Amino acid sequence: MSNFRNIPVINIAALRSDDPAGRRLCAKRIGRACREIGFFYVVSHGVDRSLVAQAFAASAAFFALPTEVKSRTMDKSRRHRGYFTLGSETTNPSAGPDWKEGFDISLDWPTTASRLRAGKALRRQNQWPAAPAGFRPVMTAYYKSLCELGTLISRAFDLALGLPEDFFASHLKRPTAILRVLHYPGNARTATRAAAVNGHIAAGAHTDNGYLTILAQDKQGGLQVRNVAGRWIDAVPIEGSFVCNIGDMMALWTNNMMRATQHRVIHRSLNSRYSIPFFFHPDLGLGRQRREPLLRKNSVRFLV
Repeated sequence: MSNFRNIPVINIAALRSDDPAGRRLCAKRIGRACREIGFFYVVSHGVDRSLVAQAFAASAAFFALPTEVKSRTMDKSRRHRGYFTLGSETTNPSAGPDWKEGFDISLDWPTTASRLRAGKALRRQNQWPAAPAGFRPVMTAYYKSLCELGTLISRAFDLALGLPEDFFASHLKRPTAILRVLHYPGNARTATRAAAVNGHIAAGAHTDNGYLTILAQDKQGGLQVRNVAGRWIDAVPIEGSFVCNIGDMMALWTNNMMRATQHRVIHRSLNSRYSIPFFFHPDLGLGRQRREPLLRKNSVRFLV
């Protein structure tokens, strides 16, 4: 990991091309970012900007509803479905509860008991709200589009790690991905100008625990990434981009060749902040069975 000061912006259009050299060059850039930083932006990603805008609009409309209405979609089992309230999550205990509310969406699974035994923590159905109108179709389309983007980025991981070019894609047929829409209320808790400038920790320092995270953020900013010197680097919003980062699962599989990097959210604005992270995880079989490094002494070991 390096003492980085900037997060690279990588054009990934070449990953969709028929040019092997172009794909390898793009993969090389992504591989280097994963080794040295653990974060990178992607542009020319192929996701319809109007769909991203619709997802943010639907998110804002949902969070504008009264809490008692939003709470009707809460999943008491907390199986990555439905609404969760302000302060109900703590990503870093030393920083206190996160000042955010959210809504989780994943795959709809059959609810018969025989189908729920294996991987039952993830096998549930979504808790779709009755309002706002259009929330479900927009988020469903966005979820599908991000699955396609995650699979495309996985091609770069294949090439960067010297694996067959369809290696990860072959284990992303029914990914256990989680789409999370988040709302950070305006910084009304800060009483002074100095406090407003410095902001407050809206999501504590942490690493993601999965494979790949793809984040859409609004113009408010606030995401920060920690470099090896302990300095917090702003992941500033870039129009038309997604912020991507590696999680603990990918770090384990690569023997820490690729890094899971600490990050947090500092919210300074009096305006609300909205973000939409997409936690892209592999099929249940892969995630459940891979408890050891994928790469050992430059040779690939994979068991299913």
